Amino acid sequence: MKRPTFVLLVVLCTAQLAFAQQPPPPGHPPHGGPRVEMLAQRLGLDDAQTAAVKKILEQQRAQAQTERKQFEATGQRPTPEEMRATFERHDQELTQALSAVLTPDQLTKFEAMQAERREHMRHGPPPAPPAAQ
Repeated sequence: MKRPTFVLLVVLCTAQLAFAQQPPPPGHPPHGGPRVEMLAQRLGLDDAQTAAVKKILEQQRAQAQTERKQFEATGQRPTPEEMRATFERHDQELTQALSAVLTPDQLTKFEAMQAERREHMRHGPPPAPPAAQ
């Protein structure tokens, strides 16, 4: 039972990366996308950092799409171990690329956000705070 759940988790994480940076539908003004805007806000990025982060995320998305197409071309499905290794490698590459752009404080915040995201993906969102009475 854990194997299908893990496979689903990895697929959802990969899909999140792929879809988070897709171009806007025709007729909508182009912008950095929700993930870039969220990172800019939560990490306090300046305009140059925001542009660099957007470029890094676009490169990572393109790399993930290329790797996905290569797997599809083989007609085989990656094993959970392969998917986990790929996900971890992408995560490390992203952190390494961002370390050249972010301040040490911003990088620490980003790593905490990544850890929170991983925990959320494994166990679901944290419980909502109790309603004020």
